[in-house]
Amino acid sequence: MAISRLSIIKFLELALTCSCVALHYHSYNAEADVGMLVTGTFVGYLIIFAGAAAGYVMQTPSHKRIDIFYSLVGVALFVASGAVIIDRWQHYGQSKLKDKNLAKASLAIINGAVLLVDAVLTQRGG
Repeated sequence: MAISRLSIIKFLELALTCSCVALHYHSYNAEADVGMLVTGTFVGYLIIFAGAAAGYVMQTPSHKRIDIFYSLVGVALFVASGAVIIDRWQHYGQSKLKDKNLAKASLAIINGAVLLVDAVLTQRGG
């Protein structure tokens, strides 16, 4: 099983999403409007990326169009989640909770950028 650029990106997406979920677990403050978007994005894409990783390990990758679709929707959701978290927490005083939330938002936006690179590389064929 050869390791390609796309497989490295897929596992990077999974690792970033796991980090986002872990930070979200330690920094969630029960705001319903933010919580629905952020929790849905992080947990939903954790399941999607885990399934994609399992498919890669079993050498049964998903179809190119489906992969690009999930990547582009993921770009929108992760960037929106990160932006909403930053908007909500940027004016709070210094605290560990604020730091965790801003770190979570940064990782979400980085994951959105990685997903965009993934979509472009998948479209180009690898």
